Amino acid sequence: MNTQTSAQGKFTITTYQMNDLTGAVAAWEWLRTPKARSCDLALFCSQDETQTIISDYNYVLVFKGGKPDKAQVQSALNALPNKRKTSLPAILSFLPTHGLVPGSARYVLGPASLQAFAPELAASRPGFEQGAEAQIAQYRIGKSTNPIHLALFYYATPEMARIHTAQFERVPSAHVKRSDVLVAIVYGPASDEQAQTLMSRVQYEAKVTWNETPPPSPIKPLYQLLLNIMYLSILLSAISLAAGLMYAGMRIYRRRYGTLEADEAMTTLHLSGQ
Repeated sequence: MNTQTSAQGKFTITTYQMNDLTGAVAAWEWLRTPKARSCDLALFCSQDETQTIISDYNYVLVFKGGKPDKAQVQSALNALPNKRKTSLPAILSFLPTHGLVPGSARYVLGPASLQAFAPELAASRPGFEQGAEAQIAQYRIGKSTNPIHLALFYYATPEMARIHTAQFERVPSAHVKRSDVLVAIVYGPASDEQAQTLMSRVQYEAKVTWNETPPPSPIKPLYQLLLNIMYLSILLSAISLAAGLMYAGMRIYRRRYGTLEADEAMTTLHLSGQ
């Protein structure tokens, strides 16, 4: 990660350059405060009274000293070098949105951020070294005033998810549910009903795209064959006509200029009825 601070007008801009979009989203969620709220200056934008945090491509920009507008944000983004556009983390699409406490979601890529946002799960060794990703968030269920804590882990294979599910089940007072490659954990103070309600909103739906090449149509080769026959017939007719005209022209020329031999002359027969 590279960090650079610069001044642009009345703003002080701190720029964090990450390796990819995944790291930038994680840094963006790490930097925003609990009081921050979403803004419409970029796809990933949070704003509070003291700062505005923007994530775009593999960069995170922190504006301090005022609230920028879209033109100022776009100007700062356009000046960024070596931007890398990669895919968003898949886990972001599986986090439930119903009942989500605004600004509470945190994207977790390693044990340090897990220790910071969900220390209750830090000792479970969730498998970040194997490529695991996680989202930590808070929810309000029903009329309860206390938020419910949810950790959602995404694994490369269902087998990895199954193995780590058994480890999460050892966490005291944790409610655990696995859905294919997703593992949802409700931890902290929560009743069984609240935990089941929240975990029922976590569903993994695999989307498979089948790109099988369809068999070729039998009509197209037959149509092409008929076209080829027509083209060949026209070509042969043109060659025959050209050859006949050339031969006739040569005979007329030889007859007119006396080079036609007597034995080459055409014998003409006149038939009479008498």
